[in-house]
Amino acid sequence: MLRSLREVLPEKGRAVGAFDVVGLEWAEAVLEGAEALGLPVILSVAPHLGGPPLKALAPGLRYLAEAARVPVALHLDHGHTLEEVVEALRLGFTGVMLDGSHLPLEENIRLTRLVVAVARAYGAGVEGEVGVVPGHYGPEEDREEALYTDPEEARRFLEETGVDALAVSVGTRHGLYKGPIRLNLPLLETLGALPVPLVLHGASGLSPEEYRALVARGIRKINLYADLALEAARVLKEAQGTYLETMAAVKEALKGLSMARMRLWWG
Repeated sequence: MLRSLREVLPEKGRAVGAFDVVGLEWAEAVLEGAEALGLPVILSVAPHLGGPPLKALAPGLRYLAEAARVPVALHLDHGHTLEEVVEALRLGFTGVMLDGSHLPLEENIRLTRLVVAVARAYGAGVEGEVGVVPGHYGPEEDREEALYTDPEEARRFLEETGVDALAVSVGTRHGLYKGPIRLNLPLLETLGALPVPLVLHGASGLSPEEYRALVARGIRKINLYADLALEAARVLKEAQGTYLETMAAVKEALKGLSMARMRLWWG
């Protein structure tokens, strides 16, 4: 069941899983897990991660989402330009994010307001971001410091853009190879008072206790990629069967991992 981003975001105290997929096999694994649990889910595509072009991947994702037995949103994660956002909307995505977090606040607000106006015409939801979650996906350890979300900037951003979800920086890091993670739970407690679902990026590598603390304080959408990529790489490294057997093993491993996360985040 294809749904908008707004329709799959839960009430406070639970978080929906948003899994960045780089191929249809990944999407099938996540959807099978969500159906087994009877939970809504978000299939995200982040162009900077690589994989097939958006216009090649989108038709298959939309077909899988429409055929699913649970609510599914298709989401553009970390869109770089307004043109990229418009392309995703035209391809049937039901949620979009233009990441303006590295820009001055005024420019971030201006661009996000444009995205909201366009997305509304398509019936899609919009995620914005205030504060910078550091990290990258190269082999070197990232040493960039987190730029924590300022509560007053977040409040102004929300009031002037009307986004449906807000990604915040509270100490997590993007990437396969992370520097130290120091969660700022008091800050999240303050941000959790904002009247908007909060989103966690850079969520791989956290403990169950850390996930629970984050969800309890207002995180209602959790993005995951690095843990999925590492799990897929582990299976490929250990594989001894045929190509099809190996791909089936990768899919089963991703299904198991995504199910474990969804159970934990939904509560």
